[in-house]
Amino acid sequence: MIRAVAGETILVVGLGNPLMEDDGFGCTVIDHLRRFELPPGMSAEAAPDVLHLRSLWRGQPAVWMVDAVQVGAPAGTVHRFDHDAVLELPAHAGSAHHLPFAESLRWLLHANPDLRSVRFRLWGVEPSGLSARPGLNPALAAAVDPVVREILRTASRRTTAMAGSTSGAVP
Repeated sequence: MIRAVAGETILVVGLGNPLMEDDGFGCTVIDHLRRFELPPGMSAEAAPDVLHLRSLWRGQPAVWMVDAVQVGAPAGTVHRFDHDAVLELPAHAGSAHHLPFAESLRWLLHANPDLRSVRFRLWGVEPSGLSARPGLNPALAAAVDPVVREILRTASRRTTAMAGSTSGAVP
């Protein structure tokens, strides 16, 4: 079994391809996130898709992901999915990847039983385009900093709650 890197409790992974227009949202969030001092226990990485998660994971009990996710809302809408909702995303939820996001995650968990104890979160933003050109559309570019701030606030609250916990339970 893989053990967590000492003190690391949250792995934030930005998914996507910056050369495919709005599909680069997750990678852009990671670039912006790295400009800040990350809360204790947090690490941030970018990957082309969720199947690369296995190579980035070092035993952290929480994996938070950021990706472009098409569910039919206006472009730039930020969707927040908790653990159960991430795993229940329908297979038809659109993505620029060969397998839809949730289906890729289910395959990954099936092939890697040690990942089944991980608690997932997803910040998914509704793309407006996924063509073969770099850059984000204005609606998505405007969502980057609010998502970065929300991730940092959520991690800081979690770190504070864990520090105050005597049971060692993950909030």
